[in-house]
Amino acid sequence: MRLSLGRGETVLRTARVMEKLERIYELRMLLARQGELQIPLTDVDAARLARLQRALGHQVPSVDERDSETWLPIPIPLQFTAQGAYGAGLLRNVSGGGMAVITSEPPALGQQLIVRIEDLAHSVEYVFPCRVLSRVVKGLSTMGLAFEGVPSQTRLNRHSGVWRMESTEPHGSALSQRPPRKTASE
Repeated sequence: MRLSLGRGETVLRTARVMEKLERIYELRMLLARQGELQIPLTDVDAARLARLQRALGHQVPSVDERDSETWLPIPIPLQFTAQGAYGAGLLRNVSGGGMAVITSEPPALGQQLIVRIEDLAHSVEYVFPCRVLSRVVKGLSTMGLAFEGVPSQTRLNRHSGVWRMESTEPHGSALSQRPPRKTASE
C-alpha cells in the first residue's frame, strides 16, 4: 500500500529534512573549529557539540538503512565536484558522520569531493567536503561519503531570476551602482 502525501505534508517533511541539514552543518562547523581550525570552543559551544553528536551520531549510513534518525523520507537533490568532474545525486541518508547518496556514477573509493546542497525555501547553500568511503556500481549506484574538513553555508539572494551569493556584490557597492550599458543603436 502506497501512502500519498498532500503538498502540505511534503513541504513539512522537506522542511524537517532541511532543519536536520542545518544541525549537521552546525555539528560539522563546531568539529572543524575544534579540530582543523584549532579554535577553542566556549563552554556553551562544547555543550552544544555534545548534544549534536548524541542526536546525530557519527557513523556513515548506507542508502539501504531505514534508521529513523538518518533516513530521509524525501530524497534531497545535490551536486558534487570530484577531480574536475561534476556529478549529481540524491541524498538518501545523512548523519553527523556522513551521507549516503544515490548517483549514476559514483567516484572512486578514497576520492575527495565537494558536495553542494541547496535549500531553496530558505535561500541557503550548504557545501560539505567529503571522502568516498563506499560505493556500489551494480544495480542502484550509490556512494557512502564521510564528512571531512570545514563546511560552509552561503545565503543566496534571488535577483531578476538569477541566483547569486550575497557576498559577490555587496549592496551599495560601486558594482551595483554601475550605469546601464549602451547598445549599438544609442
